[in-house]
Amino acid sequence: MVKLALESRDRNNAYLDAVPVLDKYILYFPGATNQPKPKHICDMSLSPTSYITPASKLTEKLKPLDVLEYFFFSGMVYIGLRNWDSALQCLENAVTYPSERDGVSKVMVEAYKKWVLVSILLEGRLLSLPKSTSSNAAKQYHILAKPYETLAQIFETGTAARLKAEADVGHILWQNDCNTGLVLNVLSAFQKFQIRNLANVYSKISIPEILSQTHSAETGAKLSSPQQMESLIQGMIAQGELHATMSSSPNGPSILTFSPSGPVLSEAQIQRELAASIERIQALTQEIKQTDRMLTHDKEYIKFVQKQRKNAKQGSGDQGIAVMDMDYNDAIEDEDIMAYA
Repeated sequence: MVKLALESRDRNNAYLDAVPVLDKYILYFPGATNQPKPKHICDMSLSPTSYITPASKLTEKLKPLDVLEYFFFSGMVYIGLRNWDSALQCLENAVTYPSERDGVSKVMVEAYKKWVLVSILLEGRLLSLPKSTSSNAAKQYHILAKPYETLAQIFETGTAARLKAEADVGHILWQNDCNTGLVLNVLSAFQKFQIRNLANVYSKISIPEILSQTHSAETGAKLSSPQQMESLIQGMIAQGELHATMSSSPNGPSILTFSPSGPVLSEAQIQRELAASIERIQALTQEIKQTDRMLTHDKEYIKFVQKQRKNAKQGSGDQGIAVMDMDYNDAIEDEDIMAYA
């Protein structure tokens, strides 16, 4: 489904049609071997894992690459929709994917490169890798995606002219990696972040002052007129990128007033958000119960519990010796971690 959406290149229809599926939380993968057999297969309350199995022919047996591609392509759909938050999460799922001997695949490296660029667009800086990323994988990312990390560092601490120069030098690399569009978005975002950061210093500021204090990374210079700056700011406000209001005066320059509290929601909007949150929590509560039930049937978990009991018995007979509690995830054997085909 995600591949078809990307191949169509139709953001207004195919991309948006895919979003209701992509927005769903992933709790299980088909083919789990520790599933308790349902008493009645026709029970409408059954978890999908009970009947979406290779045996039922409702799914094929997934390979690790299938899962990686799903995360990677989902991130690309969200990028096409400029939903940087969701794109970052999908790409992060690919970047932190478990691998044999902490290696990284080409898909994971390409996901990391896009993850760096999306983190700039979302936060204006290079984010730290999640703690679940193995140290060896992180080292390989830093080596293989060094130009992207350099671009992020310049975005955070450098000038517009230097950022443009770095982007121009690496244009062949961005093109070969199919990331030219994202890099252009990064250049466009530089001045917008400068404008938003002015809210840390000012509560009100005139348009000519903003013009003198900010620069465009697309040109490496200041905008040519206050009218261009007004147009940029109005677009940011309209798209929700800037929480502020702009007032004009016949005898003076226009003034930008920042809103420290962000967008104000109506009572009806708050009620809708609360209702949606309650519905999600109730649905996840049921899935948590199912997950707990699956865990009790998992052979590795049973081994872990047995080992804990054995250690407790041995520890109780040894005076002055404390038995350390092991984490269940640490007890899983290396060969049980997904490896790439």
